Amino acid sequence: MSTTSQAVNVLNLLPEKERAAIRAGTSTYDCTMVIQQAIDSSSKVYVPAGVYLVKQLTLKSGIEFYGDGSSSQLKAYDNSLQCEFMMVTHIRDGGTSQVADNMRNIHLHDVLLNGRVDEYGYMQYFYLLAVNATSDMLVERVTFHGFRGDGMYLGSGTLRNTERHNQRIVVRNCLFDGLVKANRNGLSVIDCDTLTVDSCTFQNIGNAKLSSSVGAIDFEPDHNWGIYRNIRITHCKFIDINSVNTAGITFFNGHQTGDNIHGWTVSDCEFVNCYWGIYGATKPKTEADPHDDLTIVNCSFLNSIRFDIQIAGLSHTQISGCTFQRSPPGSGPGGDAVRLGTIVWNASDNAIRAVVTGNTFVGIRPQMGAVGVFGANNAVCAGNTFVDIRGSCFCFSMDKSPDNARRIENIIISGNTVRHAPQTPHALAGVMSFLSTSNEMRTVKASLDLKGSYEYDNNIEDGLTRMANGSVIRFLGS
Repeated sequence: MSTTSQAVNVLNLLPEKERAAIRAGTSTYDCTMVIQQAIDSSSKVYVPAGVYLVKQLTLKSGIEFYGDGSSSQLKAYDNSLQCEFMMVTHIRDGGTSQVADNMRNIHLHDVLLNGRVDEYGYMQYFYLLAVNATSDMLVERVTFHGFRGDGMYLGSGTLRNTERHNQRIVVRNCLFDGLVKANRNGLSVIDCDTLTVDSCTFQNIGNAKLSSSVGAIDFEPDHNWGIYRNIRITHCKFIDINSVNTAGITFFNGHQTGDNIHGWTVSDCEFVNCYWGIYGATKPKTEADPHDDLTIVNCSFLNSIRFDIQIAGLSHTQISGCTFQRSPPGSGPGGDAVRLGTIVWNASDNAIRAVVTGNTFVGIRPQMGAVGVFGANNAVCAGNTFVDIRGSCFCFSMDKSPDNARRIENIIISGNTVRHAPQTPHALAGVMSFLSTSNEMRTVKASLDLKGSYEYDNNIEDGLTRMANGSVIRFLGS
């Protein structure tokens, strides 16, 4: 067939005797060859309502592939390696490292991709949609259902050490439902310059048998030539991403070498019952290193199991206008709403130039503090409101670091409001403090001097403790 602008109806191409069973979802017919022929011969491929068993479908430039919504289902044919990538742009070493050679202008919408994880179980490299060396792709109203590895993979090819780059990818109004928590990531990003994830829902994703860097959206470049920048995640929901060590969003900057990794915005998103909400897995950085530029604004975090946001050693982070809440107040095993700094593999990752402003913290039961400062240089925490914290609003670590590089200095704490809710029982009045010190995540009686630091104009409700019993913190100024 010659290429045409008319939509090809794949059901009409399939054997007539199979059509009723496909519409009913009872067919065992392998639809791969027929659908692939439609893709190869047309610029528009229409998949009517039904269940189509497929192995691998390879997309091409200029294709629009669509159905009738979640009633148009592409379902993994079986458990074999032929089903490793349900839909893919390039595999192995397809494409080149030059973005001018990329596959481009692809529109995938209104279909359901079913990996059958509930039947076949976890398999790391089985992706529903693998995108490599691709530019200008729009994925909208697609349901990623029961993926075994990643739901959608924005990669650098499917062979190790293959350099490929993606550009200008939009994922909009999609549902990533892991179905059972035996997957890897909803959306895994190895390489993408300019990515928008808008109004998507991520749920039931995780795998308790795997390490961290698993969850809803995972940014994890493999090489120093990897790119992820100009990232915008907005109006998304992250629900029950709560297996051990899973996160709603993970940002990893370990291969940042200059301009290749930076510029991430998370706005107007909801995180409900996540192990971590947003996790920064970073390498140790200094003021002179390239900036990460992470902005988190107008987001809500409810009942995170550990940290709502850990920015670890990220540089130039802003967290503003967010709500952090535990309901009922004080529930959960205990974890900070915001954690600045960490130690990984005996190396200190100090948060560089973090700004935490205009946020509301309600009912947090922290390990250290609602804002736990483990290691930070040039941090501003101003204009926040703390209500019914079951511990300290700000806690400063006194832990020793193996590399002696952990620092807490140049801290400004100003204009914050600390209070109880009107209905809070009087018996809880002694639990909440504004400032404290800790060692090994435990409140301790200690004396701490903070160089270049200021604390002023904070409004602490009468009867609340300004400094935890036994803690002495001196803000020494410049």
